[in-house]
Amino acid sequence: MSVARFFTRDEALPGSPPAEQPVGRASPGPGSAGPAPARRGRARGSRPVLFGIWLLAAVALVLYPLALLFRMSFREPDGSYGLGNYADFFGDEKLLSAAWNSLWTATAVTVGCMVIGVPLAFLVSRTDLPFKRLLRSTAVLTFAIPSFVSALGWILLLGPRNGMLNTPLQSLFGLDEGPFNILSAWGVVFVLVVLLYPLIFLPAAAALDNMEAPLEQAAASLGAGKWTVLRKITLPLILPAVLAGGLLVFTVSFIAFGPVALLGGAVGFENISTAMLRLLQFPPRIEMAAVMGVPTLAVLGMLLYLQRRKFGGRAFSIIAGKPGQRGLIRLGAWRWPAAAGALAVFAVTVVLPFGVLLLTSVRRTMGLPLDFDNLTFTANYQRVLDQPNVLAAFRNSIVLALLAALAGIAVSLLAAWLVERAPRRSSGVVSPTMLAPLAFPGAILGISLVIAYAPQPFGLSGGLVILFIAYVIGNLPLAFTYLRAGLKQVDRSMEEAARSLGATWPKTIRSITIPLLKGPVLVVAVLTFVLQFRDLESSIFLYNGTNPVIAVVLFTLAEESLFQLIGALSIIILGVNALVIGVALLVFRLRRHRAPVTVQPT
Repeated sequence: MSVARFFTRDEALPGSPPAEQPVGRASPGPGSAGPAPARRGRARGSRPVLFGIWLLAAVALVLYPLALLFRMSFREPDGSYGLGNYADFFGDEKLLSAAWNSLWTATAVTVGCMVIGVPLAFLVSRTDLPFKRLLRSTAVLTFAIPSFVSALGWILLLGPRNGMLNTPLQSLFGLDEGPFNILSAWGVVFVLVVLLYPLIFLPAAAALDNMEAPLEQAAASLGAGKWTVLRKITLPLILPAVLAGGLLVFTVSFIAFGPVALLGGAVGFENISTAMLRLLQFPPRIEMAAVMGVPTLAVLGMLLYLQRRKFGGRAFSIIAGKPGQRGLIRLGAWRWPAAAGALAVFAVTVVLPFGVLLLTSVRRTMGLPLDFDNLTFTANYQRVLDQPNVLAAFRNSIVLALLAALAGIAVSLLAAWLVERAPRRSSGVVSPTMLAPLAFPGAILGISLVIAYAPQPFGLSGGLVILFIAYVIGNLPLAFTYLRAGLKQVDRSMEEAARSLGATWPKTIRSITIPLLKGPVLVVAVLTFVLQFRDLESSIFLYNGTNPVIAVVLFTLAEESLFQLIGALSIIILGVNALVIGVALLVFRLRRHRAPVTVQPT
């Protein structure tokens, strides 16, 4: 399909070639020298407008709330401003220990997620591994429920005294305690790896799917073996997607709250987020909590600088609109051992945590043996649905998560285009701004939004609008990181050809860029919906008692130790997210049958 079919002749400027001349000609002939400079000028003129649109969104969503919070970090108890809070931070051993714990656990989690995510992505995308659809479609289910509920499930499984997996082993070997203790710092690392590995697996698999077959076929035709092709061609070209996911894993685990509070609290293990929560207890020290966000910003800035130094001048275009057939790698004798390893990942990340929640949801009483007399298959679910605020919470969460996902994709796609397609000095502020929300846990983000938008003239305290703003802000880092990595892989000559034929920038994005980015866009849409559907940290600080969301309902049940109801509600949430993922996969498969977009000379 020629790209010229997307555009009509009435979009050409005065002085263009006559209508009977070929439309697909990329270079104007004699007598038509005028239109090209005009089009280039129009392209240059669109950049300030687009940057201005992005800047307005960035100020409202990121810069204004964080600026107020940053200013608060300098506020002294007497109302003056100075560096006293920073001096107190560096003199507090507990706070410094919390910052160090965030650093080393985030590093360990990132390494663990890469060790699992990259090989699994290659097996799913490039080999004849069995159960590939199951592994791909269920990976995102690790995000289906709040992380603190997943941590609670692992406590029920691997608690040192009464864990469902530890107890049989304890009896078998005559041990005083179970062989595994999830209530530890390394337990925190384990749970975070289980929860976050899809952040690397999914973009790596999408990058491998999108890579054009001729790239690897050319290397093979020159005599390169499979290992050489993998090491010299495949892995370097998917490196931006892998490191984009790694950056997200590091920053998310750096400020993780729920698992650290549940698993580390019993042994006095703190990270930056749990230390912030302690600082917000009575009497609240919001200024010191704001100060603790600064180390996160410093670490994030260093990572962005290193990423820019490493990849700033290199090209990773692996989508050029030239389809080709790629044969699957036959694993041979390793097929079923590899399948066993992949299914083990599936069991540990999905089956075990959700299985224990399912068992808990059908128990009449916790602590009694799991026999037939202690089972009830409907009572706990009925009790959950009879709660007056559950249905309203589901409605609010679904609507907010859907709208926030769409808004986050729109802003992030614009930001990614400014960075990758219109690099200017002003574009240097785009990446740090889009990733800045990672530096503040949901609790601090909620507080900053209250500071920014609760007073007049906004007056948004406690409503669904301020929750929507919080969800959009929460989507920006993930959506921007993945869409930028995806845009980096799309050969810009496709867009340049469209612009040379007279297409406006919006039409080029709609007809060329977005169709080629459908894989990353779909991944971002599903991930952001699922993540915001069960967001807790910002929701709990913005909830005013009248507009419930599902994560707040779960947290309330956890405070009341209603484990059976937590299990029942978690399984219902899992069903909702499974339905969303199923619809997304159906849409993706339908779009894959459409003809690819190609550029052909006429």
